[in-house]
Amino acid sequence: MTYVIVAKGTGLIVTDGPNKTRAYKTFGAAKATRTRLCNKAGWNESQLNIVARNTYQAPRITVRNMMTGKDVEIDADTPWACRVDSEAYWSN
Repeated sequence: MTYVIVAKGTGLIVTDGPNKTRAYKTFGAAKATRTRLCNKAGWNESQLNIVARNTYQAPRITVRNMMTGKDVEIDADTPWACRVDSEAYWSN
């Protein structure tokens, strides 16, 4: 089982590295990273939860598809260039 660190307010994964889907092999490793985030990035331990990766559900938001005008539901942590409501997605 692997673990991720999740912000309580947004439900998004928080990590200390560039990889946003970072999962930790043990609960202890996740707890150590949470402590490091609290010391380095200004988080409070009560703001961060440690959740098993297989039970984590990314929050979803509704956006309007720029080409069709229809509403589409996507993960809240989708990068801007991969979202159907951005010009970057549709330009090539």
